[in-house]
Amino acid sequence: MKKIYFVQVGFEFDGSVYLPYAAGTLIANCLAQDDLKTEYEFAGIIFRREKLAEALDKIRDPYLVAFSCSVWNMEYDKALARAVREKYPECIITFGGHSVDESAALLETEDYIDILTFGEGEAVFAELLRNVQSGEYGKTPSVAYRENGKTVKTEKLCIKDKEITYPSPYLTGVFDRIIAENPGTEFLSVLETNRGCPYACAYCDWVNGRKMRFFPMEKVLAEIEWLALHKIAYCFCADSNFGMFDRDYDIAQALVASKRKYGYPQVFRPCYEKNSADRVFRICSLLNSEGMDKGATMAYQTLSDAALEKIGRKNLTMEHFSNLMKRYNEAGIPTYSELILGLPGETKESFCEGICRLMENGQHNSLSVYHCEMLPNSDLSRPEFIKENKIKVIKVGFNHIHSAPDKDEEIKEYSYLVRSTSTMSDEDWVDANLFSVCAQCFHSLGILRCFAMYLHTEKGLRYYSFYSGLLEYIMKTPGKIHNLWMDFKDKYENSLAGDWNYHKPEFGHVTWFFEEGAFLEIVTNLDDYMPELLPYAESFGIEKKLFDSMLAYQKAVLRKPFDKGCVLTPGYDFPGFYEGIIMGEKPSLKEFGGKVEIKPSVYYDSVPEYAKETVWFGRRRGRTVYGKDEIISLR
Repeated sequence: MKKIYFVQVGFEFDGSVYLPYAAGTLIANCLAQDDLKTEYEFAGIIFRREKLAEALDKIRDPYLVAFSCSVWNMEYDKALARAVREKYPECIITFGGHSVDESAALLETEDYIDILTFGEGEAVFAELLRNVQSGEYGKTPSVAYRENGKTVKTEKLCIKDKEITYPSPYLTGVFDRIIAENPGTEFLSVLETNRGCPYACAYCDWVNGRKMRFFPMEKVLAEIEWLALHKIAYCFCADSNFGMFDRDYDIAQALVASKRKYGYPQVFRPCYEKNSADRVFRICSLLNSEGMDKGATMAYQTLSDAALEKIGRKNLTMEHFSNLMKRYNEAGIPTYSELILGLPGETKESFCEGICRLMENGQHNSLSVYHCEMLPNSDLSRPEFIKENKIKVIKVGFNHIHSAPDKDEEIKEYSYLVRSTSTMSDEDWVDANLFSVCAQCFHSLGILRCFAMYLHTEKGLRYYSFYSGLLEYIMKTPGKIHNLWMDFKDKYENSLAGDWNYHKPEFGHVTWFFEEGAFLEIVTNLDDYMPELLPYAESFGIEKKLFDSMLAYQKAVLRKPFDKGCVLTPGYDFPGFYEGIIMGEKPSLKEFGGKVEIKPSVYYDSVPEYAKETVWFGRRRGRTVYGKDEIISLR
């Protein structure tokens, strides 16, 4: 039998690694077809990012090696494929996956690759195996290959069926050998209940613009039970818009029932649909009741009308967003919002203002900013789109946030990021990054949130004015915080190095986003850092008694390592005031004659444990600031 090997390499995450779902689906589909099952031996899957020599040693006498390519493994795939070709010159090498450009450019630069496969892989790969022996590659849809020195592309696979009938790699035993041969490994999983997406965002290469198709419900439910029986704790949902359909609530119910019965999966992480507010709210409520989700995503990507038009996206209105925030806050469900920095049409001002508009409309819990990445099969990567918007792309090292800082990287991976556009210069991009780090550190993570919320609510000061002023103050005022931001500025200006990780051994053997690193520096040395911020906070003319009381409260509500809580006599009803703002009200700060007790629900007696649980795992749930159940008003 002819041996087929698969390579779908992922990075290990604190000792855990994903089961190679994409490769597994191809194998499961081939094993379901008698002619392929008798002709080929599906000999193994390389799924760990091990040394090239070790990986190559596991591939023995291959007839064909198939590589699943993504941004985090593309260079590794290339290096291993070269090694396979050198050791086994007759072996057929195929590349497929998200990072394989459908222009087939890889065939022009990588002479060791024989065939490229595009789009949905199961049917394409099975048909390819039927044609490779005769060399009649052209009979296979959605592939590219060389013929007489020229690149040939076949017609795209035409899919008409609404139901997806491919067999499950979980239920057919494809992963049983991997699990048996890797005792002690914590495996993460992917659950896919549908394919397609009705939207066509220019920056996305997922499944945008493709019609929606569904896996049978009985298959989905059986896979959930399989994950539970195999004690798979973390499950990522590969649907583009979970919550779009009525049956998604039924799937969430099945996941919750599984956790209650078996204890697994413990976490289910979907990408939520943005226009099905009621259904998504019900799903979030259900999952959060069992602690299975980090919170509800309020993804905006950009609040710039010009950028939205460029990327072909529509957002919820701010009024709708504000109402949703109120609804989730009343239910005690944490939310987080996401923005993309570097989209065409966005300016420095519109991006920074956008962050603060989210705050003004209730997003005080968590904010994440991502850099705009040039993905090979997105509309953003089309040459005419790049030319029209004067997009400048930089190649930088792939950032492995929350991983070991001293990884022995035999093969370095790269990201291709938008560094400037016709509306955002290089300098503006750096400034926008610094503002983003400032707003996230001091507001979303909470260092000065109490002051900003008071000044906005009682004095009408815009959040943009507060945080742009704070950034200007930091950049001009010598001190430890100034040094932090100058270091960030230097790294952004020298962005080709791509060194955008923060590391300090005291915070654990992992790297952090800049805002996380700055927060950890400040919160673990609060008495040293806070005095540097006082002149800025004092500049707003808050009456001294109120200012001193607010400062004490601000420091007290920050979750800190070694903190056992405290009792304050603030003189003002800070808990009611700030809770009112979070609930979408417009309260007035009133005097208060009682005491306020800060009573932490968890005690951290080590900084690395605190950093991991509070910042890394807890950031999207707002864990850096004590929750209302930990702040007790004593009248």
